[in-house]
Amino acid sequence: MEGSRPDGLRDRKKRATRRALQSSAVDLFRRHGPEAVTVESICAAAGVSPRTFFNYFSTKDEAAFVLEEGAPELIEERITARPAEETPLEAIRAVFVARLSELATSKIWLDRMLLLRERPELLPRIVLTNRIVEDAVTRAVAARTGLPEYHLYVRTTAATVFAALQAAISCWQPDAGPDVVTLVTEAVEMVSRGLPTPPRTDPCRKE
Repeated sequence: MEGSRPDGLRDRKKRATRRALQSSAVDLFRRHGPEAVTVESICAAAGVSPRTFFNYFSTKDEAAFVLEEGAPELIEERITARPAEETPLEAIRAVFVARLSELATSKIWLDRMLLLRERPELLPRIVLTNRIVEDAVTRAVAARTGLPEYHLYVRTTAATVFAALQAAISCWQPDAGPDVVTLVTEAVEMVSRGLPTPPRTDPCRKE
């Protein structure tokens, strides 16, 4: 089996170390606030040395907010590979719903979402991460349509869907209302229908 080879074991250990650093960073950010957290405290919680930390991340913010390694490329590949009869919006929705279903069981992801909800002043720190994902979606839409990445349709589609995704996550309430996957599905469907005016109810809460 591939996982039994030395390189497979080494890769698994590297991924485990990376996850431990990310989990420790997010947990400490939530408990103490980002200003009180140091690289050294993250390393102590993860059981690694500061030298090891810098093999994976440049800053404590990067450890707390950067995506899992290979995530943007995975998103791009999945959107590109969706059935050709699907519209770009349908393909993106299917991929993001599946991806969020995977992430919803991840403690790191859930804790990161809770951190951003508890400390909204940290939202600007994930701008780069968001842009990387949006760029991956842009490339996928271009590949599916045969249009250049700078085409207005390509850029507008990617930006609109990404905005809908962010809106759904901002509406998500972990302890009440629809789950995040349901909200993302509804948000993208609203966009695909041309954003019809909904009934006078709060779409972020379960009635």
